[in-house]
Amino acid sequence: MANNDYDFEFEEQDTDSASKMKSKKPQNRFVRFLLTLFWCMVMVAASLFLAYFALSSASDLLGINQVDEQIEITIPEDAKGSISKVSKILSDTGVIDQPLTFQLYAKLRHMDGSDRGEGKAPRLFLPGTYVVNSRWGYDNLMNYLSYERTEESQLDVVTVTISEGMTVVQIAQKLEENKVCSAEDFYEALNGEFDYAFLERIPEDERFRKLEGYLFPDTYEFFVDMNPTNVVKKFLANYTNRVNDEFLLTIRDLPNGLAELDNLMTLASIIQKEAASYEEMCRVSAVFHNRLDDSANYPFLQSDATDGYIEDSIRPFMTVEDQGLYDAYDSYKCIGLPIGPICNPGLDAIRAAANPDPSIDGYFFVSDDAGTYYYASTVAEHEANIAKANAVNKTLED
Repeated sequence: MANNDYDFEFEEQDTDSASKMKSKKPQNRFVRFLLTLFWCMVMVAASLFLAYFALSSASDLLGINQVDEQIEITIPEDAKGSISKVSKILSDTGVIDQPLTFQLYAKLRHMDGSDRGEGKAPRLFLPGTYVVNSRWGYDNLMNYLSYERTEESQLDVVTVTISEGMTVVQIAQKLEENKVCSAEDFYEALNGEFDYAFLERIPEDERFRKLEGYLFPDTYEFFVDMNPTNVVKKFLANYTNRVNDEFLLTIRDLPNGLAELDNLMTLASIIQKEAASYEEMCRVSAVFHNRLDDSANYPFLQSDATDGYIEDSIRPFMTVEDQGLYDAYDSYKCIGLPIGPICNPGLDAIRAAANPDPSIDGYFFVSDDAGTYYYASTVAEHEANIAKANAVNKTLED
């Protein structure tokens, strides 16, 4: 019995062990399956990443599918011959997308000043200010940034002053005169798509030139034969910096729709044409505000400047007469503000549009050729002021 008991117990233990071994085999297989699946996924992900990196690197290296944009970069003295510093500058300015690939290729090209063999002179990235194109491949970039240029061979830079109150037409003519770009190319570039937040505030209406009013007057440095799209971007970027969010907060409570940026810019453009000094702009602004406040009695702003815009900046460019468009800009025919700005106002005119002089309660003004302004509350007073202005003009003629 003892032996039988012993045998029984021994067999029972063997049975348990076998059962455990059988139960572990499926578990081990499942774990191995998961590990295999995991590593397969890792390898697929790695392959996809490498493929993407290779395609991106190839595209970047050759300049394929890149935006056609001229970009100004500066290589400082301490970056001379430094592949890593130059690649960072190019990456930060958007000239290249793959700085690591650029560094590897630059080392293969011996751009660090190392021995090129066969008696060839060493090559280094040289300090200086350059204008490059983001569509250039790495070879073009490396050749250009390592070439000892004489002063005559540098890209020509021109300084152009855009005065307050200039229209798109006048700006285009000035750019063409300075050989920045042709007027026609500039007009075409104005119709492009630009990524600036304030542009969303411009209504999608049938105005003649959408960006009239938003090409900020200032002194600019352009390049001869510059990409016209980049010229427009310079104007719009400057506008964003000058008419910033802080200013926009100050106009949010203005009445008569002037809390809308585009309406304010339209009024500012008229004020810019009607007055020269900031103080006088604020007084003229008050007259227009008063008319907008009392639109039942004074539905029209009646500014001669709008008629000048129609004759000089719209009508000559029309192939077919469009009286509806002319009337939309004519402040003697449209109720309230015209459909859009009639010039590109400076900061003083924009501020004056938002800050009318509270001491002016009239609805009329006129100025003489000596620069004196006369304000009136009634038609009779206004007619008397016109007579005064004419008398002063006559003496000036004599």
